[in-house]
Amino acid sequence: MSAFTVELDVYSGPYEGLLALILREELEIFEVPLAEVVNLYRSSEGLAEGSPGALERDTDFVDSATSLVLLKGRSLIPAGSESGDDEADEAISPGELEERLVTYLKVRRAAEAIGERLARNAGCYPSGHAPPPKPGQLRINPGKISGAARRTFSRTIEPETRHLGPITVTVGELVALLRRSLAAGEPVSFETLTRHMDRLRSAVTFAAALSLASEGSIILVQPEPFGPLTLRPAG
Repeated sequence: MSAFTVELDVYSGPYEGLLALILREELEIFEVPLAEVVNLYRSSEGLAEGSPGALERDTDFVDSATSLVLLKGRSLIPAGSESGDDEADEAISPGELEERLVTYLKVRRAAEAIGERLARNAGCYPSGHAPPPKPGQLRINPGKISGAARRTFSRTIEPETRHLGPITVTVGELVALLRRSLAAGEPVSFETLTRHMDRLRSAVTFAAALSLASEGSIILVQPEPFGPLTLRPAG
């Protein structure tokens, strides 16, 4: 309806402006040729049938034009010549007709404002939990991403072992030593086996004993925590 303009002797401009002037009593309703307004609407080039929103637009115009006709009819009736019951008079009173026009203008302008807001926010779907991201705020640095990936997947730095001295024995060698010591089938004390070994060799010997015990080749016996450890052949 905002595109519909009228050209009359008493007014020239948008149709809604004409309604506003009538409601503010700046233009007398009986000075407006309503038949000419209807003809202008029917001949308007921008309001052709079948165009988008034609049905809604025609309904709005018919509603407002009907209210103008009833209001004009009430204004042209001479004072004191009204007839009928009170309920009929109240049903078509000028105040009620004016209220209908005011409601029409409010609803129409609100619909236009909502339509403009929807058009501005097209493609944006805000969440109730967080504001939508604004374009241009996210910055991706390819160098930082590749550096983070290299640090994540790179090999862990080898621990420092120079303070341990040269490693001259392996677990395999000490496993062979334990097997030879238990070949006779008699239990052997761990303290006896490692009596003449240094700390590193003793630790590797213990690791070899655990390896043999895990595979079921020997049995480790220690009656009390931190007590003497005895190795016995399995079976």
